[in-house]
Amino acid sequence: MNRFAHRLGAAGASVLVAGALLAGLGAAAPPAGATSSGTINIGFVCSCSGQLASSTAVAKPGYEAWQEYTNAHGGINGHKVNVIYMDDQQNSGTGLSDVETLINTDHVIALVDVSNSDAAWATYAAQHNVPVVGGSTASELFVTSPDFFSPGETLSAYFTNFVDAAKKVGAKSISELYCAEAVTCQEAVQPLKTTAQKLNMPLVYITQISASQPNYTAQCLAAKQAGAQALIIADSVQVVQSVMANCVQQGYSPWEVSLDGAIAVSFTKAPGIENKLIGAEPNIPFFVNSTPATQTMDAALKQYQPAVLKSPNYGEEVTQQWVSGMLFDAAAKAGKVGVNGAPTSAEVLTGLYALHADTLGGMAPPLTYKKGVPNPINCWYWIRTQNGKFTTPYGISPVCVTPAPLG
Repeated sequence: MNRFAHRLGAAGASVLVAGALLAGLGAAAPPAGATSSGTINIGFVCSCSGQLASSTAVAKPGYEAWQEYTNAHGGINGHKVNVIYMDDQQNSGTGLSDVETLINTDHVIALVDVSNSDAAWATYAAQHNVPVVGGSTASELFVTSPDFFSPGETLSAYFTNFVDAAKKVGAKSISELYCAEAVTCQEAVQPLKTTAQKLNMPLVYITQISASQPNYTAQCLAAKQAGAQALIIADSVQVVQSVMANCVQQGYSPWEVSLDGAIAVSFTKAPGIENKLIGAEPNIPFFVNSTPATQTMDAALKQYQPAVLKSPNYGEEVTQQWVSGMLFDAAAKAGKVGVNGAPTSAEVLTGLYALHADTLGGMAPPLTYKKGVPNPINCWYWIRTQNGKFTTPYGISPVCVTPAPLG
């Protein structure tokens, strides 16, 4: 198991060891979802290695920057934030083992989901009343589970978003190439078909692709032959770029439609994408630097995680993790986490339910969570590439819709 953890040093370790010794002598162990010290423990579960890593690997530095910035500014409610980072390597068994360790050994009071194997551990987390607060929100669980709390657009809006994006640039037909490596990609196939039909957008070609393919020439030619004017590539950033480069080589230059973590800064120089990307982000676009909140994030990244800003894969995954940290911070303060004793998951949940139309300083669409039901977020932020640059031609306010019904 590839495990990398951030601890708080010898003093924090001593507290944990002392607590363990007392438990062995008959002292009460911390309740589920309660830290054994004055720290606020959060578990970060990531598929940070594997074939989709060009999208997911930049997520960890985004959350680390929030953690380091928060601790440098006094922590939360007087407590240091201790984030334990796990890489499940996109393996379900590893993911479940990681979460069991995070909950039972590390006593995390919340989880962050950047995992492509979250279906393997979601029930375990729910059984222990440990909420999932943010992460990469493309998982179906942010739409179907009351224990997952998204800081931005969820899968429920993706399909309407895809079709609206194509219409935005005048495309009359669409095609989708979706990843073979993650269940989330496969889960999206039927909903896209249903949505395209209901919104009168011909879906003329759809097929599965793999990151290990030597090229995507055959798929480009098939989409071209089918007459697709917009191409949805539901895969990692490197695969998106490879597909579009292959399509250009075949004289095929459709609009490229991407959402969420399938967009990176390198797209501005990528053949077929540099002028013909229409996309959407779940939180304020990563390249926006015109608001106090985005300026704070950018300054923190430059100070604590400067290397990620130089990565060709830098993109919305970084912003999503920063905003996920902001969401936890808002919930922890609203729920008075750790104010009257050891921090607990119950306090996090109380704080989440106390938020009403909170935009986290303009970084997120209005966020409100209701107890006992799933809380999908059907809002996004439009972006485009034009003349080799990312733009926000439709403004930096979120668009919120009622998605086309999937039933």
